Amino acid sequence: MDDSPKSATPNVAAAAEDARANLIAYGMLTMAPFLWAISVIVGRWVYAEMPPIGLAFWRWSAGAVILLPFVWPDLRRHAGAVRANLRTYLALGFFQMTAGALLFLALNFTTAINASLVNGTQPAVTVLIAWLLLREKIAPLHMLGVVVALVGVIVMVIRGDVSRLVAMEFNIGDLIVVASICFYALYAVNLRHLPKGPSSWSNLFLIAAFGGMAGLPFYIGESIWIRPMPVTWKAVGVVLALSFVVSILSIYLWNHGNRQIGPGRASVFVNLLPVYGAVLAILLLGEHLFTYHIAGAILVGIGIFLVIRRAR
Repeated sequence: MDDSPKSATPNVAAAAEDARANLIAYGMLTMAPFLWAISVIVGRWVYAEMPPIGLAFWRWSAGAVILLPFVWPDLRRHAGAVRANLRTYLALGFFQMTAGALLFLALNFTTAINASLVNGTQPAVTVLIAWLLLREKIAPLHMLGVVVALVGVIVMVIRGDVSRLVAMEFNIGDLIVVASICFYALYAVNLRHLPKGPSSWSNLFLIAAFGGMAGLPFYIGESIWIRPMPVTWKAVGVVLALSFVVSILSIYLWNHGNRQIGPGRASVFVNLLPVYGAVLAILLLGEHLFTYHIAGAILVGIGIFLVIRRAR
């Protein structure tokens, strides 16, 4: 048996490459919630003018149209893999479309900062669904990281006052956010079913396209019986901005990071959304920074560190 340094070199190189890939994934997963927080702020800004399903439908549909010219050659090369995985793309598109529509609907009844804070429960929901559907093991240190990060979110939700924890009453908007989180969690744990052949951009296009198709019947119903999407320059600008920032960039970052380190570990990064949401609310909505925001953000950071340490 050859125990020379040369035989160990490939293993060392592979470990170093894996570490670099994980580091890139952590950066992507840190950025994605910031872009989601921007979408929450925008959704709250336009909720009185733009219906939730219409906004979600056009966001995904426009994203698919933007991506199509760039991914068409890759789609043709991997047409067989695409046809073999149509159900996967439809399921992922449906989960994303539904989650987005529910979030925009929730912003009709709750504030942007509340929606951001409630979104902090997504890691716990994702870990639970991953355990229920995939029987994914939950390591003790991993669970500790999720719990610590969730405590940080709770600190921000109750504004540092423990008495609020018992007396807190959630409005219908907060409950709709929880429903939205469940669909985001289903999306996260099913990403592993994406085929290996098509590029990440091609997979993103297919998810966006199928999400638009899944939402089309609901969009038509909303337009007929509730209210149509307005045709204004503001609406066009909002749709295009959300398409670029959320439907394309943030989901690409999230998909890549999620597939690299797994849905359980990736889910803890969603706890950054309440932190980002609070900061953006302070900057854009005139809110004030309080001690509980800082304390909660520190706990979120510790929780993410524990999960990353476990991954390494």
